[in-house]
Amino acid sequence: MITFRVIVCLLVFALPWLSSGQAILKGSLNTKELKLYNDAKVAAQKGDLKKSNAKFTDLLKTQPQFVEGILRLASNHFTAKDFAKAESLFSSAIAVDPEFDTEMYYSMAMSQVSQNKYLDAANSFDEYIKREKSKNDKIAKATSLRDNLRFKDHALKNPVSFEPINLGPNINSSYLEYSPSIAVDGSSIIFTRNIQHKNDFIGQEDFYISLSDSLGFRPATPIESLNTGGNEGAFALSSNGKYIVFTACDRKDAFGGCDLYYSMFMNDEWTIPVNMGHKVNSAGWDSQPTLSADGRTLYFSSNRKGSIGAADIWMTYRNENNAWVTPINLGPEINSTGRDETPFLHADGQTLYFRSNGRPGMGDFDIYYSRKDLNTNKWTEPQNIGYPINTEGAEGSFVVSVDGETAYFASDVDYKTGEKLQQLDLYMAKLYEKARPRPSNYVKGTIRDINSGQLLKSTVIIKNLDLNTEVFKFDTDDDGFFITGITAGYNYACIVLKDGYVYYTKNFDLTEVILLPEPYRLDIKLMPIINTTNDTVSTPVVLQNIFFSTGSAELLPTSDTEIALLTKMMNDSPKVKILITGHTDNVGNDEANMELSLNRAKAVTLALEKSGIDPSRIKYDGKGETIPRDSNDTPQGRQNNRRTEFIILK
Repeated sequence: MITFRVIVCLLVFALPWLSSGQAILKGSLNTKELKLYNDAKVAAQKGDLKKSNAKFTDLLKTQPQFVEGILRLASNHFTAKDFAKAESLFSSAIAVDPEFDTEMYYSMAMSQVSQNKYLDAANSFDEYIKREKSKNDKIAKATSLRDNLRFKDHALKNPVSFEPINLGPNINSSYLEYSPSIAVDGSSIIFTRNIQHKNDFIGQEDFYISLSDSLGFRPATPIESLNTGGNEGAFALSSNGKYIVFTACDRKDAFGGCDLYYSMFMNDEWTIPVNMGHKVNSAGWDSQPTLSADGRTLYFSSNRKGSIGAADIWMTYRNENNAWVTPINLGPEINSTGRDETPFLHADGQTLYFRSNGRPGMGDFDIYYSRKDLNTNKWTEPQNIGYPINTEGAEGSFVVSVDGETAYFASDVDYKTGEKLQQLDLYMAKLYEKARPRPSNYVKGTIRDINSGQLLKSTVIIKNLDLNTEVFKFDTDDDGFFITGITAGYNYACIVLKDGYVYYTKNFDLTEVILLPEPYRLDIKLMPIINTTNDTVSTPVVLQNIFFSTGSAELLPTSDTEIALLTKMMNDSPKVKILITGHTDNVGNDEANMELSLNRAKAVTLALEKSGIDPSRIKYDGKGETIPRDSNDTPQGRQNNRRTEFIILK
């Protein structure tokens, strides 16, 4: 590597009229030299750089240490876009007197930037920052440029995998397409199309939808029930596709310039959009929403009072009364002093993608991602997603499929030719592994009455048993349908509640799972709670989320959710009595298995009694290995046979 000292020596050798020694100031020039200097300045002011350069060169032959003359000659070459010559002259001035003027370093850095010498430019900005005494806006700008250049140099030398594919004429047109949203199961894509004619200042923004089949995305059609004569822009869609939040500007019922509105899909059409109210919207700009999978948490960008930068990412959620609470700023962990926009919360509920121009990047808006620690609810330091996903242009509208493998985004670049397009198109690309969310897939199901087959409106909860937190809570419509993402690495309970019915649970133990190649499809049949004089009136219900220490009857804390559900069911139906039964696999001797199954049933009974259930309403029994549900020849079969279940009695 050529050092700065060597570069200076080479420059001095290349310019024979330069020599080492003390810097000469303007006051030391004689009359002839002073006239040359003034004539050179006047020529430059008149735009005659050739004449100015000749006079400065003549002057420097007699006064090679005249730093101001060197700097003015360097400035002339910079103006003429001869950046290499300008850099060599700025470097020469610094060699004569490193402390003459801190602006030398800034100007040399800009000359180096123009030659794509990013690391050299960053070092020059560093020298400027060290020497500049006044804390002005230019210091902040130099610091930002330096950080960007260091990142840019690293990013260009370490590109990430990126092979974008245009979504084609069924999606893209000669107009602008942007702000994509992909359905959790990949069945459709919704996006904004801006039909902007030649003399239009803004254009007409509307929503379009394209359904997907085995052949790909079908021709997009406008969503007539949502589109108006005004503009409908950035939006977010709940995982079941039935709740949408979007941005509309300059409406009569708005609280600010742009507000957030919502609509619900009912009876095969979207309801009339409603302003989300003064709790969510402000007197400022509120836009670019993204929803959690269950539609109960909303992130968006706003420049409202309390923002750290020109625009920040904020968050609100529905409380126990189903009302949106006052939004919370995500804080300096996510927001910068610049603009932080276009948030997208992945279906895993813990990976956030957004764009920012306030962090080290390629030069304008870059895409970043951050992950939330579910134990502390803190966001990690945002990571730049890298080059060539990020470029010197402005990136944004970045969303990721539920499996984390595919990104969808808008761009004005033709990636085949590298040329700029006259419009924005939508693209897809395989996302490299490090930038992906946690491995995820979706759970999709319908809920019916076990006897009549009637679809049931119910409450669906996905609970993280490890953290004892609800990651999804959703009230279905009359169609009994729900869909949400589920993420590897945790133990989950899927819970379905309906008044008058035995609750349903299913366990998804994904603690050791690395990939989720297949989605979960559930056909859930709820059993009514029936009071009768018969002894046994129900089929056995497996307590899916009851867990014991290996080989013992000690209940694990992850069983608390199931105990609470069973307790609630019995409190809601005070006449119900139940029989708890324990079962084992065929490993070990019969007598030991019978005792273990009995003790496990007793442990559940005692836990219910501790929760306040009258002991007279609970019986328990142990069946050992006598009633298997599955084969004992496989590990999975034996696991299915190790169970605790209940039946409803009198």
